[in-house]
Amino acid sequence: MRSRGPRRDDAHQNEIYRDSNYYDDKYYADEYYSGEYYGDGARYGTPPGRAGIVVRAARVVSGIVTGAVLVLMIVVCGAHYLGGDGSFPGPGTTSVVAHVVAAVVAVVAQVIADRRRGPISVIAAIVVVFTASILLVTQWWG
Repeated sequence: MRSRGPRRDDAHQNEIYRDSNYYDDKYYADEYYSGEYYGDGARYGTPPGRAGIVVRAARVVSGIVTGAVLVLMIVVCGAHYLGGDGSFPGPGTTSVVAHVVAAVVAVVAQVIADRRRGPISVIAAIVVVFTASILLVTQWWG
C-alpha cells in the first residue's frame, strides 16, 4: 500500500515545510495560539474542572434510580397490556399514566443533572429521587 505522502509532481513543494526558518516568520508568532480560544483567560477563561464528589455521587444515585423507574414503567405497561385480554386483572390506566409521567420527569431531571454543574445538578438529582419515592408511595405501597 502506498503512503499518503506528496505525489511525484508535488514533491518540490514539500520543501517549504522542511525549511528550518519557516516557523521563525513574524506571522507565525505565539500570540496566534494564545488568543481567546486557547485558554489564556481573555474571553473564555479556564475550562471547568472535574465535578466534586457530592455532585458525582448524586449523579450516580439518581442515574440508578432513573433506571429503576424506567424498569418499573416497562413492567407496569407490560402488565397492563397482558391484563387487557381479561385473563388476569392488570394495573389500571391511572397506574400506567403515573408511571409514564414519573419516568418522563425522572429522565428529564437526570439529563439536567448530567449536563449541568454544581447545585443545579444536585437539585436535579434530588428531583429524580423525590419523584421515584412519590411513585413508590402512591402506586406500590399505598
